Amino acid sequence: METESLHPQPSISDEESDDGSDSFSFDTRQLIGAEAENMETLPEVEGLCISGEARLGHTIQVVGFGTNGTVRCDFAWLRFYDDGSRCYIAGEEKAEHLVTADDVDSYLAVDVIPIGREEQMGDLVRIFANGHRKITCGNQMQDAVEQSFFNGHESFDVYLVEHDNSSKRVQLKLMKDRFIIKNRKFYTVVEQKFMPDMTITIPTESTTGFEIHCSGKIQSLLLEADTSTLRDLIVLIMRSFLLRATHTPKENKRTNRCCLF
Repeated sequence: METESLHPQPSISDEESDDGSDSFSFDTRQLIGAEAENMETLPEVEGLCISGEARLGHTIQVVGFGTNGTVRCDFAWLRFYDDGSRCYIAGEEKAEHLVTADDVDSYLAVDVIPIGREEQMGDLVRIFANGHRKITCGNQMQDAVEQSFFNGHESFDVYLVEHDNSSKRVQLKLMKDRFIIKNRKFYTVVEQKFMPDMTITIPTESTTGFEIHCSGKIQSLLLEADTSTLRDLIVLIMRSFLLRATHTPKENKRTNRCCLF
């Protein structure tokens, strides 16, 4: 069946659907003449690939050609792990994805489903970022994480986001068994030991923020770094401190080095 060709390598971007709901579609300017003559043929995407470097702090994007009446695509990013497990990334349903510390040590992929003008769905296509190689934090960041880990302490200037969304500059100090947040006058605002049920997460909607979910009466803390790369570094270091404080067996205390990732 004959279809009209599109402009070379149009990017797939998000666009609002006719019914007002949030969906994700090709740039319509790059899809002129993309309708198929036979509507019984399923929508397709040709030349599908991921552009950009899959490195921490970098945004990667799905690109391709829409054919057979494709007017938009649905996306779902997911991570695969060495043990065979996988998980879809909540809220990541656009053509673009910011590579973060959460992607480290996983195989990053995206599921793409082409959608036609009559909402007919094409076949799901899955492609992997980084040439189907595992996402790493890079040698420089790995060295920084290991150095902080073996030093047993580190400090960062970050912003503490208040309940009214205002923020104030604070110092986040990481120690072997706890973290401390001090204000600009160096008064302690928060001091909390690392606990087994504590987690450090990266909100999907924030490019520079991270959350510390504490146990007990301490509410979750939202902090923001100056850049996404600095945020990822803090998260990786803090997670390594948390892991050591809560999971290191007593018989391994004399170990000089360990594999963090």
